[in-house]
Formats: sequence, C-alpha cells, structure tokens
Amino acid sequence: MKYDFEHYLQAGHGRAYMIAKADPERYREKIMSACRKDYAYDMQSEGSRAFLTYDLISLFDDPTPFIEAIKESYKDPVADEDWKQICYLTDLLLFFEQRKTVINKYKQLEKNLYSDELHDMVPLCQPFEYVAIKLIEDSSIKVIWNVANDIGKWFLSRTEDPQRLASQFLWFDGILEDELGEDRFDELLKYNSDSDGVKEYVRIMSLPREYGRIDRVKNATSEIVMSWIRKEPKIERSEMLERGLMTMSSAEALKLAEQFTMETDTDIKASIASVFTSGKYRWPLDAGILIECGTSDNKRLTKEVNTALSLLKDERLHDYAISILEKGFDSTAVSILINNIRKSDESFILSLLQELPVTEENEEDWHGIASDIGVNGDNPELPESLLTWAYESTLCSWCRKNIVEKLIKRGMLTAEIKEELRWDANLDISKMIDEDWEAYE
Repeated sequence: MKYDFEHYLQAGHGRAYMIAKADPERYREKIMSACRKDYAYDMQSEGSRAFLTYDLISLFDDPTPFIEAIKESYKDPVADEDWKQICYLTDLLLFFEQRKTVINKYKQLEKNLYSDELHDMVPLCQPFEYVAIKLIEDSSIKVIWNVANDIGKWFLSRTEDPQRLASQFLWFDGILEDELGEDRFDELLKYNSDSDGVKEYVRIMSLPREYGRIDRVKNATSEIVMSWIRKEPKIERSEMLERGLMTMSSAEALKLAEQFTMETDTDIKASIASVFTSGKYRWPLDAGILIECGTSDNKRLTKEVNTALSLLKDERLHDYAISILEKGFDSTAVSILINNIRKSDESFILSLLQELPVTEENEEDWHGIASDIGVNGDNPELPESLLTWAYESTLCSWCRKNIVEKLIKRGMLTAEIKEELRWDANLDISKMIDEDWEAYE
C-alpha cells in the first residue's frame, strides 16, 4: 500500500519532511492545519510531534503565519482541558521563543483551577501541570519558586485528600527535582520561606506516597484470583489488575492454568485465559489446550485464547493461524503467524497487509501486528519486506523505534532512509541513526 504526505505526517515519520522539502508551497495548507491541532498518535508514550512540525515550518522563509495559527489555537478556551493539545502547542510556541504567550496561558489555566465548577480536577490540572513544567525547565530559582508557590496556594484552597492533590503534580515535582536536586524542598524554603503557598507545596509533596486501591491485594494467589472470577465470571482483566493481579507468582499462575483445564463454564475459562494475555504470565501448559478452545462458540473465550496464543512459539500455531486467516482477516491470527513465521509465508502475509487500511479508527487491526513485527525482527525467518511494511505503515513512533533498531541490525538502511530518519518526530530515532552512522565513519 502506498501512503501519502498526510499518512506520514500523522505518523510523525521523517518522510513527511522529505516530501514537503521537495515542494513546500504544495503542502503549505496541510502544514498550517498541523499547527492548529495536535496530531500525535499517542502523546503519552510517544511525546510531542512538535519537533517535526517545527522542522516543516522551517522550510518556509517566513514562519509568521504559522506562528499566528499556533497562537490562535492556543488562545481557544477549548484547548484548556485538552492535555495533548496544550502539550503540543506549548512545545511549538517555545520552539519559536513565544514564552510570553505561554505565560499568559499559564495564568489562564491557573485561574481555571479556582473555578467553582471544578468537580473533576484532572482535565484542568494536567494542562496546567505541563505548562508549569515548561516554565521551570532551565529557569532561575525565582521562576521555579513562583510556580511552586502558585501550586501551593491552590492546595490551600482545596479540601480534597492531600494524597489526591499531590497525585496531580507528581510529574512536576519530578522535574523540580531535576532542576534543584533531591534537596528541592530545602532549596525552595532557603530562597524564600515567607509564603504560605510554598510551605503548603512542600508539605503536600513531602507526604509519603499511597498508591493503589484499598482492596488491592499484596500477594495474589490462584485461589484469590479464582474467587474474583467466580463472583464475576465476566470480569475484565483490567479490573483484576486494579485488584493486584500482577502480584501473583509464576507458581500460582501455573495453578491457575491447571484450573482452566478443569473448568467447564466458558465465561470463567475466558476470564482465566485473559490472565495469560501479557508478557509476565505466558501460558505455562501445552499450547494444544488453548488451541482446542480457539473455535469456541463463546466469542470472548476465543478472543482471550487467541491473544494468549499470540505470545507463544509452537510449530502447531503456524498452521493454526493459517487456518484462521484462510477464512478471512484476523489481526490476532496474523500476530500468531508472525510469532511463528516461516520465510515461505512472505507472499501470503504481505497480500493481507497490503490491503489493510492504517488509520486511528482501526488501530486494533494494525498496531499489534506492527509491534509484533518489530519484536520478531531478529528472527531470520521473518522476511525483510514485513519490516519495511511496518516501518512505513505504523502510526506509532514508539513501535517504529523498535522496528528501526531491527532495520539497522539487518543492514537495511539506505542513505535515503537514513536521511528521512533524521527528521523523525521521535528524537530517540534520529539519535539512534546518528550513532549508527558514527559506527561506520
């Protein structure tokens, strides 16, 4: 499948820069649109796309129209509760040395925190925290103290549990430690201890951290997990995680797998199988036990079993995946096949992938596949064409970083690819390319 400028832009792919570089005016409006709205696939794991947008704007002699577009979006009150949008636009504005505009937004976000209608503090605290972080990075003690004092004053105005208040600014406090060191609280008070605000910041952020729910177990056993499942046969794995599932030992996980073999209720079997759908707890018994359940009438059981099988390597799984895919596309079956790939599968699997749309809307279809290709990139049985597909297709730059590592190891980087990787929105990728080049110069 051939992709256009918009696809590579959304992916934060350096090829977007290379395409625009050939004819910037042709892509002016698309780049202008990128200035107005965050387009990261997953801001939390990937970081901001602002680096790529800045490079694209730099292709033009006059950045002023683009900066004005960024400011216009930044001033929109709708952005005040959009953490991703605030992160992205703040980064862009600071790249263009628009600190005054960022300070004005900081003051507006601070004012919003005092709203009488503030019931859920998270949507307002997250944007405010990010802007606060950006203001204290590489700043004087005066600026750092003032921001910490502002946060402390807000703490004084709230009646919520102090632990909950502290939890809203843990990232900020981590950056504060980066700036001032482990003695950050002493440094704040040494600079000026006359304000109740800074004293409250120190008090709240010094509290011992309390994490997790009250009903979270410290040492989950197979019996405890089964009690959850029997009480709620359709319990989701996410709920079990909240209750402390990951504290279970591998020996207890084995007992849980043995319980699966004896269970007859398919809803209960599905919930047990869901435990084995992550890397920590891989199915410890014979894969054939799960394969037998792969065609169950219970759709959730089939889904959980196949997800668990996608983490395993077993000769039988190759033919099992092929049998599913011959009936139609199934992303989990593709993952099973990739983890048990043979060179002879190249044309078959490419025929499926080349017809697969890659959009935010069908993320469940392609994301896991691209990730699995990266994970299995060291396997000599994995065709290079699959790595190429994943590199060009995935919208996730976090996955692309792993894929690029495998491209390097296999010696697949052409001068053209190396050049476009220098402009990738993921700075870890461009850094990796520089290191790779230095190894051969």
